[in-house]
Amino acid sequence: GDQGSGRIAIEVTGNRGVDGIYFLPKTTAVTELSKITGNDALTVHSGLANTRFSSASAILVSSEGGVLKITDMSVVKKLALGLPIDLNRASEEELVLVPGIGERMAAQIVQLRQLRGRFEGLADLTAVPGIKERKLRDLEKYLMVEPVP
Repeated sequence: GDQGSGRIAIEVTGNRGVDGIYFLPKTTAVTELSKITGNDALTVHSGLANTRFSSASAILVSSEGGVLKITDMSVVKKLALGLPIDLNRASEEELVLVPGIGERMAAQIVQLRQLRGRFEGLADLTAVPGIKERKLRDLEKYLMVEPVP
């Protein structure tokens, strides 16, 4: 699909024939997902009904039992699709999957995040030993900082 800007990645499972990864406009609402996936009769949790996604969204949609379930797409799939992962949500194990980040650096990133509470931007990574401007530029395509809602 078209992975252009302003689009989100949505992985659909459990939908008898429409399973796959779709790239949809970021303005797609949860209620529209049931129609897109061919399940007009899906039950959508009332708190999710009008949810809209950010441009960095990558979600998993499952309709087991006729109920629309939405969770984050796995970090492995995000990285394989060329989508960045949120620096404030990634675990140490997930950060190790990012090219250029080893076990020690991943541990230091998580430790710094625990000390600060959250990263405000990718530039905050320069406080991690071994991450200078050049390394930061290399990591920018794999990482992002989701704005606070």
